[in-house]
Amino acid sequence: MAIRKTANDVHSDLRVHEKMCSERWATIFKRTDELQSSMNSMKVWLLGGLTTIAASLFTIIVRGLI
Repeated sequence: MAIRKTANDVHSDLRVHEKMCSERWATIFKRTDELQSSMNSMKVWLLGGLTTIAASLFTIIVRGLI
């Protein structure tokens, strides 16, 4: 027959659980911040590339018409 947990046992287990969850959430927030930073960097590179392509096409079209 299983031994019933006391309120102190449950309280102790909850404290351990809360500490582990807190550490996991800190890790998740850190990783999502890193991902956000990486996505912002990629967005800047993509916008720069798009601008270069648009300027190049505009130049080709203008030179072709004159």
